Amino acid sequence: MMLKNYIKIAWRNLASNKFYSLINIGGLAIGLATAILLLIWVQDEKSYDRFHQDYQSIYRLNSTFDVNGKKSSWEGVPAPLAVFARNIPEVKHLVRIATDVDQILSTSDRSKIMDGHTTAFVDSTFFSVFSFHLLAGDTMKPFPEIQSAIITESTAKKFFGSTDVLGKPLRFRGELFTVSGILADFPVNSSIRFDALFPMEFKATKFTQDGGNGDWKTIETDLGNFNYITFVKLRNGAHAEKVAAMFSSSYSKARNGEVEVDFKLQSLAKIHLVSIAGNDSAAKMVDIFRLVAILILLIAAVNYINLATARVLNRLKEISVRKVIGAEKRQLFWQFIFETLPLFLIVILTATLLLFLLKSFYYNISGKPLSFTLNNYQLWLTLILASSGTFIASTIYPALLLSSLNPIKSLKGALSKKFNKAFLRKSLVTFQFTTSIILIVATLVIGKQIQYIQRQDLGYDKSYVFTVPLTWGIVEHIDAIKNDIKQEASILNVALSGIYDLSEMNDATSDIEWQGKAVDNKMMIGQSVIDNQFIPTMGIKLLEGRNFTGTPTDSNLYILNESAVKEMGLKPPYTGQSIVYHGKKGYIQGIVKDFHFKSLKEKISPLILTRQFAGNILYVRTNARNASQAIAKVKALYQKYGEGSPFSYRFLDKQFEAKYNTDIRASMLFKAFASIAIFISCLGLLGLSTHTAQARIKEIGVRKVLGASVPSILRLLSKEPILLVILGCVIASPIAWWAMSRWLANFAYRIEIQWWYFPLAGIGVIFIALLTVSFQAIKAARANPVDSLRNE
Repeated sequence: MMLKNYIKIAWRNLASNKFYSLINIGGLAIGLATAILLLIWVQDEKSYDRFHQDYQSIYRLNSTFDVNGKKSSWEGVPAPLAVFARNIPEVKHLVRIATDVDQILSTSDRSKIMDGHTTAFVDSTFFSVFSFHLLAGDTMKPFPEIQSAIITESTAKKFFGSTDVLGKPLRFRGELFTVSGILADFPVNSSIRFDALFPMEFKATKFTQDGGNGDWKTIETDLGNFNYITFVKLRNGAHAEKVAAMFSSSYSKARNGEVEVDFKLQSLAKIHLVSIAGNDSAAKMVDIFRLVAILILLIAAVNYINLATARVLNRLKEISVRKVIGAEKRQLFWQFIFETLPLFLIVILTATLLLFLLKSFYYNISGKPLSFTLNNYQLWLTLILASSGTFIASTIYPALLLSSLNPIKSLKGALSKKFNKAFLRKSLVTFQFTTSIILIVATLVIGKQIQYIQRQDLGYDKSYVFTVPLTWGIVEHIDAIKNDIKQEASILNVALSGIYDLSEMNDATSDIEWQGKAVDNKMMIGQSVIDNQFIPTMGIKLLEGRNFTGTPTDSNLYILNESAVKEMGLKPPYTGQSIVYHGKKGYIQGIVKDFHFKSLKEKISPLILTRQFAGNILYVRTNARNASQAIAKVKALYQKYGEGSPFSYRFLDKQFEAKYNTDIRASMLFKAFASIAIFISCLGLLGLSTHTAQARIKEIGVRKVLGASVPSILRLLSKEPILLVILGCVIASPIAWWAMSRWLANFAYRIEIQWWYFPLAGIGVIFIALLTVSFQAIKAARANPVDSLRNE
């Protein structure tokens, strides 16, 4: 019965104060919905690779080289580390993965040929380390034969129309493999994703048949090839640092101490958000978003607290009478708690509706789908926890405040003055606008940094260049293809190289010698093959010497970048100086200006370009008007020589944008939700200013009777909020500078935080606050004083 009365009182309060109820419901619902969206995004980013059983025990082995006092990290390791692991008791399982992208698969009769597949050669321990779901096949013996294959259910349906394909043949690299397993499609939150898996034993056999790598004739002895992504699962209680040191010691011993490499174990759960080199800008961005979500909930809760405490005066007599007739503090406390329940039920329903309405908006910005299925426990858990947290934060203090009022002082009106000058309320308003200013500064910095990356001079011209991966059969006809292409007016230039992704070249070596090389110089140098047209096609600037000639004499000539000759300590003129590269003596043909061939979060490193073999990536430069014509021409030639192989192409600028797509989306998310946080703050300020104007309506009436002008009353009512905003700006500036400086530290190329960001943010918030307050202030100032004083 008592609960029923509480709910009745709550409905009456909601109905009798429609404006404040609307502000409370709107602010809380918008805050709750947007915070839930952010928390879902955060949860999704944090969930990567955590679905594996014992994921805390799974690590990736990374290689770290000390390059002249600077650390250089590499995600690949030599294959023999699997042999070393047999003598490390802490290692329970180890799996090596040799990945290839953009691969062609076909049916045995070549009736279906498709490219764009990511494939991998893996050890048979793959399913002992990872918990991927095998729909058909044996996890203990996934590859019964040396030419077995495991394909995903999507790949099976694409080639065979069903998943009942065990025993069927699949062609890969000219060889027939028998399907021995069907793998459930990889979860969306998996960093490890393939379309087909093949046995490492097959790759090992081919390696030996092809002559190996110098003196190393098997992959089990090849200590010089760092191209195997390797994961280990440790036994319970094992220490990752100790295991990594044992791998490093074993490798150093095998190389007789000639090559120093530190192997590090990186937790599987951190791979998605932390780079090999330890760059954790993505992880920090996720933490920032989680903080923003919490701040949005707090801002929404602060709105409710501010309005609830500001309107205490309206209920002073009611509460005092209840206390006089015997109501206990505990009863009043629970009354006020239960009174807010109907409001929060409406808030939750409204927030849920907003989530439905914002699904498309969320997907367009984040790229992540939002599912409202009953089994999406993460969504419902986030909704429940966020709602409960906001409810507790919003109601506890007002309920304690109202239930603790002194009835005698309340009835005498002694508390009115106290509540009109509430310190807590002013502190909470300051907190709201401090938060808003921090968010504005953060939005400016993040936006400027992303813009800076997008506009950074890469050292080459990526506009209107598309790449086409060629089969090696097509490469055999490359001279004829080039001659045909040169006749096409829509194509400005064409080149061939071994660079699959110009924004992420990962191939590197330390096998380079030069005259005067210091014993302690352990330089790692990026490497790739190009033809004589690559440099002019890409607009790379040649600083010294000459380009390749396109003749056999190029085979012992090398082109280096500025960073390489600087790291080597060479003196100009550089051209003509001899170097030994992979055991072959040659000469420096030219020096190119540094250009970015890795992430812009890393500094440009040394690079060597050679002509020792052809490469199979075709680079074609065209222009905006003739791009479609150029693509059609290259496609026709590809189909002429490709023997049915599927044609595909990628524009460099799109490839570059995709590389930073996550950062761009994060920036868009931040801008959107920072704007919402500011809107919620202003919503609360509107309600508070309305209440303040109403509470002082008789004072304003008296002032007008005594001759006060509208501008003077406007200044009177606006003075306090503006001072609170200025105070918020003073508090926010050092916090925002510190937070953004830490975030920017993860970028090798970054903007400077400008001093004017802070006053700009403060002025912006002051302007917004003035617009919010002035509406009610002007309305109160222009009211007829007779109307306000009539009821005195």
